Amino acid sequence: MKPADVLDHATSEIASGSKLGIDATKKIPGEGFKRPWPPNIQMDAAVKAKVEKLFGGIA
Repeated sequence: MKPADVLDHATSEIASGSKLGIDATKKIPGEGFKRPWPPNIQMDAAVKAKVEKLFGGIA
């Protein structure tokens, strides 16, 4: 068990649980984010070909 919010009623015991929250929103300077935003990740051509071969017919 991991620490949880005391007000979380979904846990079996008070202040213990296994939830994780990730904030993936783009931050702005007013929120304290001062670094430049990283570029989008580009998939390698070999990886694209492999994914297309494995999953290309699924839609």
